Amino acid sequence: MINVIIVLILVIGVVSGMKIFLKRASGIGCCGSGGPAVVVIKPQDRKRSNYLYQAEMTIENMKCRNCALSIENALNSLDGVWAKVNLKKKIVHLLLKQEGGKEKLIAAVTEAGYTVTRLNIELR
Repeated sequence: MINVIIVLILVIGVVSGMKIFLKRASGIGCCGSGGPAVVVIKPQDRKRSNYLYQAEMTIENMKCRNCALSIENALNSLDGVWAKVNLKKKIVHLLLKQEGGKEKLIAAVTEAGYTVTRLNIELR
């Protein structure tokens, strides 16, 4: 009887381990999303010289590559914005065609489910 219990515990452990492994290997769901991997949205204009301003934004509660891609997509979908996330530093580097628009940038990140703690914009 004790052998059956031990085998049952081992089977449950192996099944649980395989589920975790497959979830991590697929690169999805680390933040509880459980959904498909995020598709990348590139900025409409990829010519750097067209962007006169640069900005740096600090983001809270960004934990994985899918979080970073969600934030990049939210910002890159805005007209005149080119965003690149540094996940380790929890910073977004931005190139902007226009100086204003802090509210628009913060709103895009907030709508994606994250919190902006700092945003600095300056001339390049």
